[in-house]
Amino acid sequence: MAQRVELLLAQLSLDEKIGQMCQYVGETSSPTAENADEVVGYALALADKVQLIESGRVGSFLKVPGALEANFLQEVAARTRLGIPLLIGTDAIHGHGMDLPAATIFPSPISFASAFDPELARRIAQVTAREMRVTGFHWTFSPNVDVVRDPRWGRTTETFGEDPLLVAELGVAMVQGYQGRDFSGEHEVLACAKHLVAGGVPNNGLNGAPSELSERTLEELYHPPFERSVAAGVFTLMPAHNEVAGVPCHADERLLTYRLREQWGFGGFVVSDWLDIERLRSVHFIAETRAEADRLAVLAGIDMHMHGGEFFESVRAQVLEGKIPLERIDQAVRPILQAKLQLGLFERRYSDPERIRQVVCCPEHLALALEAARKSLVLLKNDGSLPLAGVRRVLLTGPDANDQSILGDWVRFQPETNVVTVLQGLQREAPPGVAVEHVETGPIAAISDAQIEAAVAAAASCDVVVLALGENSLRFNPQRTSGENVDRVSLEPPGRQLELMRRLHALGKPLIVVLINGAPIASEWLVEHAAAVLEAWEPGMLGGTAIAEVLFGKQNPSGRLPMTVPRSVGHLGASYDHRPSAHHRGRLRFSSSEPLFRFGHGLSYTQFAYSELRCVERAKLGQELSVELDVTNTGACAGEDIVLLFLRDVYASITRPVRQLAAFTRVSLQPGQSQTVSFRLAAEKFSLLDRELRRVTEPGEFRLTAGLDGPERSVWLEA
Repeated sequence: MAQRVELLLAQLSLDEKIGQMCQYVGETSSPTAENADEVVGYALALADKVQLIESGRVGSFLKVPGALEANFLQEVAARTRLGIPLLIGTDAIHGHGMDLPAATIFPSPISFASAFDPELARRIAQVTAREMRVTGFHWTFSPNVDVVRDPRWGRTTETFGEDPLLVAELGVAMVQGYQGRDFSGEHEVLACAKHLVAGGVPNNGLNGAPSELSERTLEELYHPPFERSVAAGVFTLMPAHNEVAGVPCHADERLLTYRLREQWGFGGFVVSDWLDIERLRSVHFIAETRAEADRLAVLAGIDMHMHGGEFFESVRAQVLEGKIPLERIDQAVRPILQAKLQLGLFERRYSDPERIRQVVCCPEHLALALEAARKSLVLLKNDGSLPLAGVRRVLLTGPDANDQSILGDWVRFQPETNVVTVLQGLQREAPPGVAVEHVETGPIAAISDAQIEAAVAAAASCDVVVLALGENSLRFNPQRTSGENVDRVSLEPPGRQLELMRRLHALGKPLIVVLINGAPIASEWLVEHAAAVLEAWEPGMLGGTAIAEVLFGKQNPSGRLPMTVPRSVGHLGASYDHRPSAHHRGRLRFSSSEPLFRFGHGLSYTQFAYSELRCVERAKLGQELSVELDVTNTGACAGEDIVLLFLRDVYASITRPVRQLAAFTRVSLQPGQSQTVSFRLAAEKFSLLDRELRRVTEPGEFRLTAGLDGPERSVWLEA
């Protein structure tokens, strides 16, 4: 492969090399234009793309509206001097939902993170890659391995939560699902680990705002998922919008060259995020001119520009002036060419319309979407009202009851026949003799007095009320309340949703709350007064089926929270792995300092019992530690349990978290069944960064805990 890359690189002119570093938007107006003006406009837009390709000034497109246009662009590229194919990328975050009229839409990443199931994540990525390749796309800007510590951030939905181990494990699994062994298979695509670094803890929760973090915090929390992704072979990487300690990530040579390439061994290419090179001048003010911004980014380690035309001329001029070395251009272009060669694009650049119909939304893919939705649901509270039994009339209301908000962000509206809403799910899954009524209340920001009164009147004659409320992050919905660049000032349900709930609660009927949201909803009143709370997150295209199955007892919920739910915005920073001194003096005057729900919380319709932990009492430094316990289903129905193993370094030379997730696994048990669960903890699990940020392992006591409040055992490490 290296020889093929060098042979091809040697044939490229300077213009053709820089062209490979340029990405453009492929989206134009709809090819199904309804009048002559639209047809002309579409043709002119395509003509602009043709000129770019023919002049060798483009190597990649994003936002290409489907297979037809992807094939057209590739046909133009095939006629150029060297016939180098285009790399076509998309934001396929949880399914190929941004550029097709229909696709398999899985739960959002924060949703399936609740399954604590890396194999599930790998399969979701694998299916997404298959639907991408069959439609002419080769590169997804996923996974997002930001560690989130501020749930106000609208992009929380794209992530795997607050724990660096869980984020890393799921990120690695998705890289493997997208890329396979080496992304050379016809169903594989390039993955992109993003956003390096610390985009998930911006000031005030605002997307792209500065992140002020210590070097220790970066090394302990935010770097590990990226380092693990690089070790897993991720071939592309995207820097963050934000600055860290005064240095914008898109101009941070220490981050993008020294750490990423020299320390971690990254061998792929780095693509800028949307117009973030331009923002070095217009937002960060570290460059006085556009040319200076381009030079800073390229010299820092950016290999491809997303998106626009000035970059080409600017970089070309600065290479000719000696301000950007030609070798830096070659260094950027090599992995881009390698990606195209290794993906097999020279041999198979076109998609086949017949195969599209066979692959996209096929029964196998839909079955996985339903499995993922089932595993993503988290039962937060249950006073015994669930599963629903002995009821004849169910009222469903709330702004998320019968729309496509269950799909989440980074998805276009899907055909109605492809999506099962909460209402449709309840109506289809209701047992014989159970009537499901619906009163529309919404959208979220426009709940009216008349709607509230209608819901209250209908509830009076029903046995139980199911209230579907929360957020709406659907990308092209003008009523969206969260998602990218839609950050939150409160963690409570927006609009009049709590007012609606209070009116319904006053009737004295059991009130079941189903949360539809891409980031934690925090309302003490809601949790206190609901009979049951089901955290459904954004469960995807078949989410309504999964929700109904749990409510009616056809499925047993098994998910656990991948991030802490604080009581309010006044409790932000309430992560589970805090330092011991976090609550030793200060007290909150009118509230508990405990979170509303802890990381890892999740109820079941059955019960699980853990035996004592089994491991050696003393071990040598540098040795792997084996830990076992028995898990028994002591309840009356089958269920799956997520076994979490936590670790604490009791006394150390620096302060250590009160607990850290060390390992996790899922077990499926019938009533009365037991299973032995084994964990093997690598020696590095017991290490820390000393005061000089060197990785060391210190002798002493380490405390293991199974589950949130399960059995504990200490092990002593000795030199």
